[in-house]
Amino acid sequence: MRKIVIVLVGVILITVGLMSGCTKNTPTNNSEKDTDEDGYNDTVDAFPSDSTEWNDSDGDGVGDNTDAFPQDANETKDTDGDGVGDNADAFPNDPTEWRDSDGDGVGDNADFYPHDPTRWEKPPSDAFLNTAEPFLLKLDLQDSKLQSYANTILTGCDASNTECFVNAVYRHVLMNYTCLAAPKNNTTLQTPQETIQKKQGTCEDLSILLCSLLSNIGLTSYLVFTNTHVYAMVSDANADDLWNVAEQSLIHHAEDVFGEPIQQSYYQTYTLPSMGVLYAGGEEGKTYADVIDSMTIDYNIQSDQQLTLFVVPTWTEYNEFMKGDFANFTPIDQWNFTNTTGTIPELSTYGGIMLYNAGAQTAAVTVDLFFSFQPSFYKTYNKDALTVFSIWGKDALLLDPTLDDFGFPGYDANVSGVKKAINPETKEYVTLP
Repeated sequence: MRKIVIVLVGVILITVGLMSGCTKNTPTNNSEKDTDEDGYNDTVDAFPSDSTEWNDSDGDGVGDNTDAFPQDANETKDTDGDGVGDNADAFPNDPTEWRDSDGDGVGDNADFYPHDPTRWEKPPSDAFLNTAEPFLLKLDLQDSKLQSYANTILTGCDASNTECFVNAVYRHVLMNYTCLAAPKNNTTLQTPQETIQKKQGTCEDLSILLCSLLSNIGLTSYLVFTNTHVYAMVSDANADDLWNVAEQSLIHHAEDVFGEPIQQSYYQTYTLPSMGVLYAGGEEGKTYADVIDSMTIDYNIQSDQQLTLFVVPTWTEYNEFMKGDFANFTPIDQWNFTNTTGTIPELSTYGGIMLYNAGAQTAAVTVDLFFSFQPSFYKTYNKDALTVFSIWGKDALLLDPTLDDFGFPGYDANVSGVKKAINPETKEYVTLP
């Protein structure tokens, strides 16, 4: 009996020993557990039961291996493989489209009018649009440097004075840029920046510059084409106000060239001795410099002695009279008076008036004169020559960059041929009446 007991006890001890050894080889720490056996412990595996996934970088619930956009929590699929997630893709099954800006159901890439929900098909080939396209491509309608440049031109204009803006920009181009005589050639067109750098260009280049500058200060502008010429055009400016602004700038330019104000008043009291002469008018050698057509003199002269008034065409006659060379002294008119008031109209040369005291007594004379000069530009550039066109319900005026320094906005040189104005943004165009 004792041997049997001993044997049984031995078997039990061996069995317990074997069981103890088996228990020691089974992990008891969950941090070492890898349920899906993908090599990532469950504690670091975002998908512990999915052996194909273990990380979710954007936290959108879709594993990085499956997520087409593992760094974007808003996207997981790109069905058409165009690089735009299905959630943001207006056309998730079309790899050629992803945006529909105007919501018309046609993708922007195929939509010829991506911001107009009423149309989308490309219009049939248009000969005029084909001609205009190279010019439109040179325009720069939104550029910070062009805007800054334009703003420097507008110094002195009130912020709400559209007409002042138009006139200032237009006259700046006329006065500071050389217009090159060259045929229209779309292969050599300049950008606005190139024209600014060179300070010259063809009428096409200058029109592109004008249109770009006006657009950059918020004004609606167009290009206008004829068979041989290209203009700029500006919309929504009041014609009367524009002429008033333009006229003043033309007057200032005429005064700069002439060297004198075009209106001058003269009031003085003199003691004119016997045989004395008083002259009022142009200086020796002074001419109208091709900017003045005529001079009108309004006069009111009071004297206590009889005087003779001579109207003379130039300073030369005054000199001849003073030298006693009466053979070469040729006044336009003369008369005797004590007190006289009137107007000497339209002297075509820069002369004036002479007062001569032929009497024996000294004369006390009060002279009140007003000289008015008529600038020559009025023969061509005047309000009657301002042409207003109606485009899409608004007044519009041509800006011809080929005019001389006295050109003004709205002057139409009547270039032959049909004029077509095109909106550079919408590419809509209209034939001008």
